[in-house]
Amino acid sequence: MIIAYSTAPNETIANEIAHYLINAKLAACVSLIPHVKSIYHWNNEIIEDNEILMMIKSEKSKQQNLIDTLVEIHPYDTPEVIIIPIENGFKGYLNWLHTSLN
Repeated sequence: MIIAYSTAPNETIANEIAHYLINAKLAACVSLIPHVKSIYHWNNEIIEDNEILMMIKSEKSKQQNLIDTLVEIHPYDTPEVIIIPIENGFKGYLNWLHTSLN
């Protein structure tokens, strides 16, 4: 199992992405975390943006398809997509994740 992190410019877009990923069985659950302030370099400037963090739970076997899909449907030219493996957790929840993706 994996967790993918990505940000979106607002709650409407984050919600649309979440529904798309769940309908496509690329995510079992997407948690939307509002009020994230991102500070970063872009085009030789320091940018400050308010964003929504998406915590996307999925399986390693769907990882590349998830990345490709996020890049394709995301409004940003260079969307953040970071994958972290889930090394351990409550077996009941991890089993639910797996079942939800099939």
